[in-house]
Amino acid sequence: MFIVVLFLASILSSSQLLAAENENLDKVLDQIQEKYAKINDFTSKFTQEATVKALNKVQKAQGDVWFKKPGKMRWNYSRPTKDEIVSDGITIWFYNDEEKQVIESPLSEALDTPTTTTLISGLGNLKNLFDARFSKNSPAKGNNNNYLIDLLPKENSDEYSFVTVAVDKDSMLVNTIYLYDPFGNLTTVKLNDVRINNGIPDSLFVFKAPKGAEITKIPPSGG
Repeated sequence: MFIVVLFLASILSSSQLLAAENENLDKVLDQIQEKYAKINDFTSKFTQEATVKALNKVQKAQGDVWFKKPGKMRWNYSRPTKDEIVSDGITIWFYNDEEKQVIESPLSEALDTPTTTTLISGLGNLKNLFDARFSKNSPAKGNNNNYLIDLLPKENSDEYSFVTVAVDKDSMLVNTIYLYDPFGNLTTVKLNDVRINNGIPDSLFVFKAPKGAEITKIPPSGG
């Protein structure tokens, strides 16, 4: 559901300058991977803005997120509704509070079509998962304390084409994710008050369906 955004970028005519930039990008990617390889768990507050171009509308949400290796995550939305996204590393649950509906799916299926809920899980493996470049045209352009990096998945997918991440130069942590879809919509997720390696208990990633919620189970592909 995501598409590549067309960037207005200056083409470097000097092969020496291009080689230097590529070498620098390689170094930055290594530093990001090394940072996230050392992180066992982290928690953060987040804000999310989804621009729906066809409706000229911006949908806003916020909440808290927790991640723990391997594959565990919890997104608790506090506004506008109390939605939840929970994974115990094997299964992922999407709870829609307004509809009182739960969708249960194998985590492996969700990882095949990454979104903001799963992208962060791949930050320790950037070079294998993505082709990368420094961004030349981004909503965050102008913040000199961030590296802005465009990520294109190496395996093409109609669901996911292009992402830009903003990485703090001091901490080497991602603080903002920009995702684009084929319809020109932009989803921006900002991570604030990030805390790492605090020993988050596994019990936090156990999903309990609210009373009265309808549960729909999606079987594995081919199942």
